[in-house]
Amino acid sequence: MSDLSFKKFTRQLNERRYIGPQGTVEYNKLSPKMRDAINDIYSMVNKAADPIVSKIEGIIRAVSRKHGVSTYDIEDYFDNELIK
Repeated sequence: MSDLSFKKFTRQLNERRYIGPQGTVEYNKLSPKMRDAINDIYSMVNKAADPIVSKIEGIIRAVSRKHGVSTYDIEDYFDNELIK
């Protein structure tokens, strides 16, 4: 994940926590497996105590292993979601 996109992503998480991106164009392009992974990330973020920024990388790695998806694919999704 590029540093700029990661900073934008973490700022968005700090500004507001919500259930997820359901209904966005990028989210709708995902496979069901990736959608489950993204939903788990948002669920874990909402449950995590502050400061959340230091926990994002670990959350992404854990969800990646759990769902058998690439961390690169998850990061790429967030890059695409934040660009649009």
